[in-house]
Amino acid sequence: MNLTGSKKGCDRGQCGACTVHIDGVRVNSCLSLAIANQGKKITTIEGLASGDDLHPMQEAFIKHDGFQCGYCTSGQIMSGVALIKEGHANSEVEIREYMSGNICRCGAYPNIVNAIQDVKNGGQQS
Repeated sequence: MNLTGSKKGCDRGQCGACTVHIDGVRVNSCLSLAIANQGKKITTIEGLASGDDLHPMQEAFIKHDGFQCGYCTSGQIMSGVALIKEGHANSEVEIREYMSGNICRCGAYPNIVNAIQDVKNGGQQS
């Protein structure tokens, strides 16, 4: 399928690099069998953009430099989109708690939180 955005990380559901949305719910794909998802809508990082127009979360990660090496970025973005939809982006503390399943070995956490807050606030944070 030539979809290379989702990453293989720990194979144990601990790092979040493989996060995708299945029927609109975030899932660590390493813990989910393909056959169990037959007929379901699976969205990877490639499915967030609309043609050449990036998703607001993708734009915010660029704006706030929410990545360094980039390995965890697709999972971070997918989780960030989901946690806003889930209603868990009401404070920095809440964002950090609900993003705790996504590991960034580079330590870009403050920028990731800023990006999520920016999207939650409609892009008004600088």
